[in-house]
Amino acid sequence: MMQNENVLEVTESWSRPSYDQRLTDNFRKLTVKFQRAYQVVTKPEAVEYDIFMDERLPTQGDSFSDKYQYVYCDGVSLERISPIYYIATFDYSGELAAKDGNNTENPLFAPPRIDWDDVESEEEIDEDWDGNPIQTVNGEPMEGIKTPIPDQTVTIRRNMLLFNSYVQARYRRAVNSDLFLGWPPGTARLIKFSASNVTTKDQAYWEITAQIQFRFPYRTTPEKAWYARARHEGYYERIDLSGPGLGSRIVRAVDGNKEPVTKPVLLDANGYRIPASEPGQAVTAHWLEFKRFDSLPFNALGLLD
Repeated sequence: MMQNENVLEVTESWSRPSYDQRLTDNFRKLTVKFQRAYQVVTKPEAVEYDIFMDERLPTQGDSFSDKYQYVYCDGVSLERISPIYYIATFDYSGELAAKDGNNTENPLFAPPRIDWDDVESEEEIDEDWDGNPIQTVNGEPMEGIKTPIPDQTVTIRRNMLLFNSYVQARYRRAVNSDLFLGWPPGTARLIKFSASNVTTKDQAYWEITAQIQFRFPYRTTPEKAWYARARHEGYYERIDLSGPGLGSRIVRAVDGNKEPVTKPVLLDANGYRIPASEPGQAVTAHWLEFKRFDSLPFNALGLLD
């Protein structure tokens, strides 16, 4: 840009500016909206382009001042008063970190916003609250009995300098390997992670939103809170062979008539059939647990620091 010969005089107006600065986001940020106006005198043949491109006027993307270096010009309006006289109004806006409730800081220094909530899902169970097996009076396991499982969730929003989508992809398939927000390893899972790029004349950063779901370990240990859990049953069972040193083998399970069973039989930890119980007696099924997610340090994401 350069001084345009069709623009004769540029003078900042001290009667028209407006300044608005408010604490937002529960006193975490300052939302700033300023205006600056200039009186412009031109030759009669001047056009709007001459004024917009004159170097004596701000350009979009400029900082408001050294004190408000993260408040940028994001728009300009031009009002023609006479054939040679204009009023140019420049709008500035920014979202800053609030320090001690008053001083402005780089938006990257704004503390994270943390919001807690919860969700609920229906999960099938094989035991009641007291640990008694869910079955008929004849000792046959019953299916389809479910209970609501409430999970705590937290949404964390903050500005960050860098964003790596590959790292995000890894964490979307992982649980925490460290203590995170008071929850032990294995209980937290990243269920949503989004990033929006903010680019200004002087810097670029990312507005990050992360949502994490915490699962209280039900009938298991904390590190296995997100493991898949399935009742150990099938159409095949392990039997011991007759004779010393013959070991065991896996065969098709049969019923009392030596016919292949038409529904799965319960198996113990080693694959042997769990004997049927007498009427009125309980049979405790064995459950298998399967690891579904990687384990990564959640504090390394930088969401809280």
